[in-house]
Amino acid sequence: MTYRYRHSGLAVASQLELPEWAAFQAEFDAPDVQIVIDDAPCPDCPTDGSAAIEGDTMRFAIDGIGGWQVEGGHTLRLHPGMTTDPRELRLFTLGSAWGALGYQRELAMWHGSAVACSGRAFLFCGEAGAGKSTMAGALLARGAALVADDLSRVEPGAIHPSSARIKLWGEAIERFGWQERVIQRDYLRDDKFHCSAPNHLAGEQAVPLGGIVVLERADGLALDRLVGSAALREVLRGTLYRPEMLEAMGRWAEQGSLAAQIVAQVPVWRLRRPKDYAALDAVCEAVEALWLE
Repeated sequence: MTYRYRHSGLAVASQLELPEWAAFQAEFDAPDVQIVIDDAPCPDCPTDGSAAIEGDTMRFAIDGIGGWQVEGGHTLRLHPGMTTDPRELRLFTLGSAWGALGYQRELAMWHGSAVACSGRAFLFCGEAGAGKSTMAGALLARGAALVADDLSRVEPGAIHPSSARIKLWGEAIERFGWQERVIQRDYLRDDKFHCSAPNHLAGEQAVPLGGIVVLERADGLALDRLVGSAALREVLRGTLYRPEMLEAMGRWAEQGSLAAQIVAQVPVWRLRRPKDYAALDAVCEAVEALWLE
């Protein structure tokens, strides 16, 4: 059976069902991308966790789960292990493999969470633990719509919706009263959960990108505009997905150029905020003021 999705501006025909993309199901004639399941062992897949590059094909394997071949920006070929859980297979298919395919297509694939209000999206990025999903969740609870949570395609002035789900820590779920929105426990973290978003733009066209907010932990609240090289540096540091994969593919300069084009058109801020959940309302008010600018 073939499952059909329209995601990141691409028509995707998949032999693997993708519940995470259920809101992106679509009909089309010819796919841009195919996801194929191949029961044969992955040929020449490295077993040390690295990526192997041969021409326009990238190969990698995850011990005990399977191998992946990403071919020319048009095919994801999956080689599942004998006892692989489909959830494990989807985790790396929609993560590392999808990101690599986007890089092969010369697309900016950014890591972050984004919400939209009044027709414009704001992307939250930063290092692990900076609170990207929590920030997005707090704004969703105040009426915004989810655009992205994790990996998205970004263009100069626009971002493609990529998720109808958001991953939140148990404490955040309790604060928002979203216990009934929990879909499943996160594969990698016991106290993080996939939740259905109360409002989302999955299946919609690319959304105008009104701003990029780089998150940092701090004792107090401060919101500062970043410009020029400082803005580009912080955005690259906060959004780059699988930099080691970019290194293996030799596409650093290409992605840097794409990021420079985006930052030239989209304002960038640095938001320093406390980790305290009690400060979320004040933080949200500061961010919501950006929509009015």
